[in-house]
Amino acid sequence: MSHINNILKQAWDKGSWLAHRQAARKIKTIFTSGKAEPLTNMKIALLSSFTIDPLADYAITAAAAEQICLDIYLPGYDQFNQEILNPKSGLYNFQPEITFLFIEWDSLVLADDPKMPNQTENEIIARIKSLVDHFKQHASSLFVLGNFISALSWPLHITPDNKSSLITQVNQLLFEQFADDPQIQILDLNALAAYHGYQTALSPEMLHLARHPFSESFLPILSQKIMSHIKALRGLTRKCLVLDCDNTLWGGIIGEDGLDGIQLGPDTPGREFVDFQKTILELFQQGVILAINSKNNYADVLEVLQNHPQMVLREKHFAALEINWSDKPANMRRIARDLNLGLDSFVFFDDNPAEREMMQQMLPEVFTVDAPDNPAWFARTLRETNLFVKAYLTEEDRRRGQIYADQRRRQKLQSSVNSVEEYLTSLDMIATVYLTNTDHIKRVAQLTQRTNQFNLTTRRYQEADIKTMLDTKKWRLYTLSLKDKFGDNGIVGAALVIRENEIWRIDTFLMSCRIIGRGAEDALAARILQDASGLNIPLVHAEYIPSAKNILVADFWEKMNFACIENSSNYSLWRCQPEKYRPKYLNYLKVIYQ
Repeated sequence: MSHINNILKQAWDKGSWLAHRQAARKIKTIFTSGKAEPLTNMKIALLSSFTIDPLADYAITAAAAEQICLDIYLPGYDQFNQEILNPKSGLYNFQPEITFLFIEWDSLVLADDPKMPNQTENEIIARIKSLVDHFKQHASSLFVLGNFISALSWPLHITPDNKSSLITQVNQLLFEQFADDPQIQILDLNALAAYHGYQTALSPEMLHLARHPFSESFLPILSQKIMSHIKALRGLTRKCLVLDCDNTLWGGIIGEDGLDGIQLGPDTPGREFVDFQKTILELFQQGVILAINSKNNYADVLEVLQNHPQMVLREKHFAALEINWSDKPANMRRIARDLNLGLDSFVFFDDNPAEREMMQQMLPEVFTVDAPDNPAWFARTLRETNLFVKAYLTEEDRRRGQIYADQRRRQKLQSSVNSVEEYLTSLDMIATVYLTNTDHIKRVAQLTQRTNQFNLTTRRYQEADIKTMLDTKKWRLYTLSLKDKFGDNGIVGAALVIRENEIWRIDTFLMSCRIIGRGAEDALAARILQDASGLNIPLVHAEYIPSAKNILVADFWEKMNFACIENSSNYSLWRCQPEKYRPKYLNYLKVIYQ
């Protein structure tokens, strides 16, 4: 990837579309020739009412920076209607994983349309919905619809701009129309253009010369927005934000300045750190796990977390506290071990460039944020990343930060007992296994995207995929929740089972990494096999597909007393006779079936 990184740096330094176009061509050649191996390949389609080739080039370079090789379908100019309406079009033959559609307002509401003066927002939405419905008839993949830019056409006039008002209403209705449709997402192009600045996002010159509405300065941020949808679909986002303390969460050095001397409060210096903490708290409330990695005296930092009146973040918000005088990469490894997460799940934020350099060199898997020198820019720097982006928030997302913070209390309990059995018994765990609870589909889709370690097949499914499966009546969805005396972990396990003739095949079997080692997986497997036995299913098949991260569960089906009937380096198939299955009895786990 070093050669690709050099190509990307040259394109970023020049900044022009031509530079990115040249870089995109070189990158495609490198990937297709096998000279570099991407982390993953992805097929997308870009449909539009304008010339969209420049955006495609920026998307390819943005994806390459994430080690993703993009294969992009680009139909002819202004061909979006034909591509969507024709079931035999190149779009459907290409079978993209995501289709993006960008329509200019004036292309949707034609100037020669006699109805245009009286066009209502509902009629416009009906046009868009008709396109979406046609797409859904012929494809089950994700469809991302860009909304409309509502820049005032007469910014210095006094009377209202009716066109801009109508666009605003339509944009709001788009979000409402597709809010509950798992196959449709809205790319908020209007908010992105407003953030960048309408005057600099749009280019009248490019529009008239090349039928392309966007400026060169807007294309990089728009390509990153596209990457947000791609990363959310593939589960390629990070899970944990690890923070330094001195001059990062507050100004000054707690060991020298004391509790009353550090900069943290309503006025500058100090307000910038409060604003940064508020931004971090928003991430926590969206399910991002927080941890501290600081060279400091533990008691000094704890005093700030517990007693400083201006602290937004408290001890309860952090899932791990590595506060000592060890080097920070060593601390990061301990945090990863304690949270049972891979290093590629972490983001490191530290004001000290020397510490950042050490982290980048010793643990390149960790994403180290290039923090600005001025802490007033900390919050904005974090907000302008797509490191933690999600397509939607589940109830588990909203509670994940607290769930992981509770894990510290479990670890403290574990260190105080004499055996694993004693520890597990003391947790007072209750596992509930559900059969086809449709309220859990969104969470299950998320688990298939994000779970790697305890995932027997690592098949990735979207919410729409799972709904389609269940509609066929051949599939069964099992989910598992786990509670203990420290709190409710939510839905932490799932299995998808399909009936093939008289055999059940366990297509997907996974558990959240945070509850590995507690035996809950036994309860989930037992429920499947007991149901199969009760329905006189003679055989249950299960699969294991090895990946870079799931070696932990390579022998899982053997432990469940399944017999291996097919085995190779990249696949194994296992078999069990349900009527002969005898589940393990775990005296420390109460199991409820629903």
